[in-house]
Amino acid sequence: MGASVPPPRDGIHLTIRAALFRLLFWTLLGTVLVVGALSFYQFRAALSTEIAANLRFGASTIMQRIDTLLFSHIENMRVWSGLEVMQDIRVNDVDKRLSHFLADLHAGQGSAYTALLCTDERGRVVAASQAAYIGTMAPVAKSWQAIPGSRLGGVSLARVHDADGDTTILRTAIPNAFGEGSLGYLYAVLDRHVVQQLLDDAVNHGPRSLLLLDQNGHVIAASAALRARIDVDRLTLNWRLPDQGVVSYVRDGNALGYGTVLVGVAKSEGYQQFQGLGWRIVMVEPTTVSFGPIWRLLWAMLAVLVLTLMAGLWISSHLAHRIALPIMTLTDFTRSFRQRDVALAPLPTTNILEVQELHRAYAEMIDDLAKSREQVVRAGKLAVVGEMAAIMAHEVRTPLGILRNSAQLLQRQPELGEREHELIGFIFSETERLNRLVTLLLECARPTQPDFRPHDLHAIIDSVLNLLASRAEKSGVSLSCSFAEPELIFLCDREQIMQVLLNLVLNALAFVGDRGCVQIATRLDGSVLHVSVMDDGPGVPPALRQAIFDPFFSRREGGIGLGLTIVQQVVHVHGGEVVVGESPWGGASFNLTFAVNGLDR
Repeated sequence: MGASVPPPRDGIHLTIRAALFRLLFWTLLGTVLVVGALSFYQFRAALSTEIAANLRFGASTIMQRIDTLLFSHIENMRVWSGLEVMQDIRVNDVDKRLSHFLADLHAGQGSAYTALLCTDERGRVVAASQAAYIGTMAPVAKSWQAIPGSRLGGVSLARVHDADGDTTILRTAIPNAFGEGSLGYLYAVLDRHVVQQLLDDAVNHGPRSLLLLDQNGHVIAASAALRARIDVDRLTLNWRLPDQGVVSYVRDGNALGYGTVLVGVAKSEGYQQFQGLGWRIVMVEPTTVSFGPIWRLLWAMLAVLVLTLMAGLWISSHLAHRIALPIMTLTDFTRSFRQRDVALAPLPTTNILEVQELHRAYAEMIDDLAKSREQVVRAGKLAVVGEMAAIMAHEVRTPLGILRNSAQLLQRQPELGEREHELIGFIFSETERLNRLVTLLLECARPTQPDFRPHDLHAIIDSVLNLLASRAEKSGVSLSCSFAEPELIFLCDREQIMQVLLNLVLNALAFVGDRGCVQIATRLDGSVLHVSVMDDGPGVPPALRQAIFDPFFSRREGGIGLGLTIVQQVVHVHGGEVVVGESPWGGASFNLTFAVNGLDR
């Protein structure tokens, strides 16, 4: 049979042109639609995020101002109740000196208070800023909320409903300056219009509205826009508000007379000694106002997208036939590359970005192959270690046991002198050292499977530092730790992680000089746990930072080069990575990183 003849090159070009034209047309159409939609929604999300941030900031600012205002009122109550003039309650304020004083305070505070009252122990008003209150009974509330804070004079707060709506009242006991107990109470009836005016000034007749809620979610005050739209005293919000912090989100605003609204919520955090009452500020803005510019932008984008599509159709028809020739050139390039060992054949000049990207991809592939070759070499070394470990375990441990038992028998002989005991001690120490070497080789060749359990990583680090404290003290080295979190629960094998940290700290102690320092630091960065063992020694040259993890590579006199290999194996088993860098003091920094799925916070 004769060899098959390939179809004419022109026929191949026509097929490619037709395929590319259809591909480019639908790709361009899909790209235009997808990019347009993504641009719209991303811009909408960005605008929503910006507005939400402004709402959070605005709500937090107003809440701080209200906390400051409440603190000033509470501080006034504490100071006023201790004044000497308050003792006139004893004589029922017969000379009206206390009433005049309360009237002066009321006038001096502007419109902050509706009334200031002093009562005796039975609750009868003895003195007041307005004469009409004298002789009446003190305001009655269902419950009084104690203001937290021992330095705030035992001030309490209550909400009382009257004809004008809910009113906030502050109360504190008036101490008896001449004996035990108290003489009565000082009441301050706060003017609700002060808070309303504060809310009105904050929004300044803009599209946003404000609500002030107590710790139970009941409305205390609202800005003018909401007061004009709904009955605020009967308002019930079914929103689930946060227990703490500052948040923002989108909610159904039907209860406020809107559609959907963007909401920013800030909880009272107090001011100075005042710890806050759990009140919240809710700032809302209708989404019809927030996203109005987005819809205008959408129509403009649609017009631009139509023009782009028309231009793209014309360009795609010309681009399709221009791509065919570079593709054939790239085919010849790949054939020539396949016949070479490592170096890339030079690519003919082309303006097609995809062909250039493919050429770069080949270069990256070669780099990956080189890295894979290094990993294969490392795996081969570990395999050699495994074979050596198996042979040494069988061939060395048995003679070592015989030597140790023989030395023990010799040691029991009564006629041995000091020199003989010294030699026997050498036998014990050297056999023990050889046994540790065999054990280390076995651990490197056949690492045990980790027993993953939640442990406090900081407690493990403390144990490592305590174990090595005496050794560091003898060398004059400072051991320390730096924790970014008070507690860090890590899902790991405690013994293996201790072995990793012990190896790294011992390695650092071997290289730092007198008065050197070694530090273990932990840091939680989003979804990644960072553990660093840093020292101020000579550091690791960049050329050796990969090789130091190879088996039998050691820069320390007397080292066998397996400690860091075991460290790398244990870290990999725990799903982490270990790299060597430079510490802030110029020494070495062994940086361990673990994924967040290994954490339990």
